[in-house]
Amino acid sequence: TKLVMRKIPAGTYTMGSPSGELGRDSDETQHQVTLTKDFYIGVFEVTQKQWERVMGTWPSYFNNATYRDSRPVEQVTYFEIRENPANSAISPNWPASAQVHADSFMGKLRAKTGLTTLDMPTESQWEYACRAGTTTALNSGKNLTATDNCPNMSEVGRYWYNGGSGYSQGCAPSAGTATVGSYLPNQWGLYDMHGNIWEWCLDWYGTYPGTVTNPGGAASGSYRVGRGGSWGDDAG
Repeated sequence: TKLVMRKIPAGTYTMGSPSGELGRDSDETQHQVTLTKDFYIGVFEVTQKQWERVMGTWPSYFNNATYRDSRPVEQVTYFEIRENPANSAISPNWPASAQVHADSFMGKLRAKTGLTTLDMPTESQWEYACRAGTTTALNSGKNLTATDNCPNMSEVGRYWYNGGSGYSQGCAPSAGTATVGSYLPNQWGLYDMHGNIWEWCLDWYGTYPGTVTNPGGAASGSYRVGRGGSWGDDAG
C-alpha cells in the first residue's frame, strides 16, 4: 500500500539503441541526453491495491482477489492517470503544461500527498532510470541472445516465455502478470522496468532529437509513449 520511490541522480547518458543491437527498432536513434535535476521514480510498478487506495476501483484484467493486491495495475489509460478520466484531454496538456485533472490518479495522488509535482517520468527520465548506467539492451548489463525466448530476459522481468503464455484471467502470479518485484532489480534498485506491464511516460510519441537537455518530448502527436514491454511480449 506504500508508494516507494528512489532518488535518481542527475546526469548525462546516451539514449536509444546502437545499430546492430539485437531487437533494435528503427526509431531508437542514439542521442545524448542531459538531465540537470535529480528526480524520484517508483521502485515498483503501481500495484492494483495502490490504485484502489487512490481511485477506489479495480480496473485490471488479472483481478483474482487472492492475488491482485501486489500485482501491477493494468488496463488504465493515460487519461485516467493524469488527464480527464472520461477519456478527453485537458488543455493545455503535456509538454505545454504539467497540469493534471483533479479526478485523475495523479490529481488525487497530488491532493492526498501535497506533492504538487508528482507525475509520470518523461521518456528520457524513464530510460535513464531503467539503464542505471548500463549501455546494454538489458539493465542487468547483458544483451539479448534471441528476440523471442532469451535466458537473459528471463532474469529481469515477466514476459511470454517465462510465465506470460500460461495466463488466464483468474490465474495466480506464476502466469500472466507477476507480483511486482519478482525479478532482478537494476543497479539503482528498480524492478520490472523490463516486462510485466507496459509503462506510460509523459511524452507524445515522436522522432528522437539530437543532443538535448531535459527534453519533454514532441510538442504534439497522436499517441503517448509506453516503455518496457509486458508479460505478453517476446524478449525483443
